[in-house]
Amino acid sequence: MVQLAFERDDVYEIKFSDLDLPEVDISKRMRAQILTQLYLLREINLTEFSTNYKIPVEAIKDYIQLMVQALIVRGSYRRSIFSIATIYKYPKINSSRVTPLRKIILGFLSQSEKVSMSNLSEIVGISKKELINHLFFLTSRGLFIGSIKQENVFVQWNWAPDEKIKLTEDDTFIVGIAMMLRKANIITISKITEFPKEVIIEKISKLLLLKKLEAELEFKKKKLGTTSVFINITKYIIEPKIIPLSTLQGIEKEVIGYLLLTKKASHQEISKFIGKERNEILRTLATLTARGTFQVVFLGTNDIVPVTIPEFSPTRTIEEMATLSFFSYEALFGLLSTQKKISLRRLGALMNRTDGEILEGVINLLLEGFVKCSLSGNVLIIEGIKRYSRAQEGTLERWEKIVLGMIVSKAYITTKDISLALGIDKHHAKERLYGFYGKGLIKGSIEGNKLIPEEIPLFPPLVQLDDLPIHYQEIFGYIISNPKTSLKSIQKIWEKSAVAVTNIIFELVGSGLLNIELRGSAVYVESFQKILPSRELKDLGEIYIRVVNEIEKSRRRKIRLVTIAEKLNLPEIDIFKMTSQLIAHGYYQGSLTQSTFERLTRIRLPSKKTHCLKCGHVIESVNEPCKNCKELPTKCSICQGLIKHGETVMECPTCTNLAHKEHMEQWLKIKEECPICKTRVTKRTLKTYST
Repeated sequence: MVQLAFERDDVYEIKFSDLDLPEVDISKRMRAQILTQLYLLREINLTEFSTNYKIPVEAIKDYIQLMVQALIVRGSYRRSIFSIATIYKYPKINSSRVTPLRKIILGFLSQSEKVSMSNLSEIVGISKKELINHLFFLTSRGLFIGSIKQENVFVQWNWAPDEKIKLTEDDTFIVGIAMMLRKANIITISKITEFPKEVIIEKISKLLLLKKLEAELEFKKKKLGTTSVFINITKYIIEPKIIPLSTLQGIEKEVIGYLLLTKKASHQEISKFIGKERNEILRTLATLTARGTFQVVFLGTNDIVPVTIPEFSPTRTIEEMATLSFFSYEALFGLLSTQKKISLRRLGALMNRTDGEILEGVINLLLEGFVKCSLSGNVLIIEGIKRYSRAQEGTLERWEKIVLGMIVSKAYITTKDISLALGIDKHHAKERLYGFYGKGLIKGSIEGNKLIPEEIPLFPPLVQLDDLPIHYQEIFGYIISNPKTSLKSIQKIWEKSAVAVTNIIFELVGSGLLNIELRGSAVYVESFQKILPSRELKDLGEIYIRVVNEIEKSRRRKIRLVTIAEKLNLPEIDIFKMTSQLIAHGYYQGSLTQSTFERLTRIRLPSKKTHCLKCGHVIESVNEPCKNCKELPTKCSICQGLIKHGETVMECPTCTNLAHKEHMEQWLKIKEECPICKTRVTKRTLKTYST
């Protein structure tokens, strides 16, 4: 039984000086020659060896007998031939004289248990006789264990150098191209990489020898007698092996994006789009493939296709993506979300950009996971849209609230409406229109410069009234006290322009506090968020207490504001604005005009005590931790208002965050997920109870 490679722990330099055995009259070189031939050929013809090397047959027999007695080999004679039956010991490994050629031989021997002598000699460019001489040397130095039989080399063990290899860009380039070709002809690799065949062979064999490659080799004879070598690389051992697509930048990101968009492209097409030379494109593709980051294959030797098309999902909002670039990704995404297919030229015209800029923008949206699409010629085919924006998390910018309020209040809106409201030109207004649509806040369609909603979106309150400016609160109170209000009266009272007044109203609507219908210059109130008093009168200030006292002292339901103004020695307009504040915050219900206030009820005051929902202790301030349990007061996860005892709430089963029942029900109409942890929820899965 021949000893296996990993059993070489008893190897030593074979000497007999320490053994009680007779010496033989053969030189050291001849002894090594006899032993090597026995190891490699597994037999020796004593007569032939004696003739070739001018050594007596008896001397050869004596040396073989010494090796048997020393338990180095065991075998038997058949006429003048001694054949090996078992090898017990091997020469100690000596790698001091391993030339590059011998390393190449070892590299190719390391990948197969049986290698054709003819194939191996042809690939390394030497004769079979020279190859055998090299194998003799490798065997004598303990670098190779195997045998030669019937024109084949049978490999049992191969030495691998104990050295650290620094993989070069050229190594990865060659390996990547081989992987892209799948079963790759060495000559084809040479043509594509423009490296000589000898360099390809040297690099591949070195990687094989150093265990950086796992590959299958195949040799095919041609009619003219030459042999083609094919390599199928199954594994490239490299660190880091896989780099996430999301971390790629520059040319790598552009190349991947273009291939995902086109599904198939020649390296000339990719080169033209990226604006880089052919060699740089091929090196990039080879590196991505070899690393396992993004694998592609050749169709023939020109067209390139991805092995798989990965699924992407947005990991950051469209707003975050837009802030990192001067490109209007919100507008492009919104525009794409209105189309099934559209030409790059049409997109460029709509966004006032070149085809190249549009294509680059689409690729970035594709890699970020916002769109799934393909490019056919010059036409983009939209296959899917994935929305992820701050708006879906209940966070709207001021302009978004204005546009949302505009949509709720009117039958449709145009770019002209947005241009006037936001003070921007028509081109940027069009970008805002598309950007807003892409956030998924409304269902509808865009026809030219017009956005027509299919249904009116109703949002829960996304802000606390106290967080808005004072004049917003006053205008809110004035509007909800009248079923119909004139825009001109609001302009006059608060001394604002028409655009400023409509923007404030639209922002109140877009914040979820108000629902109106705007007809010309008339504001008709559809509904509004009923706000309960949260602060004691003393916290409002002494002047508010005096106004409330005058209202409460009056026996009339309809009170003239000038009367209160005269008693308090204040301007009538101040009394009007303070009354609108009291109405806005729920202290009063009634009808307010510029000259009168007709109350429907007596003043409503806040509950004298607010209790901590965690421990039941009285809370002194809604913005400070409970003095007993040190926990912050529980707030609605949607409106951020305080949740009080006795209120009905809904609780997320995953993160246990609470929201007012009516606010959560409104939220679920927009998006069926928890606003905090994003778990998918419905009315059934949410826990409903009273605090």
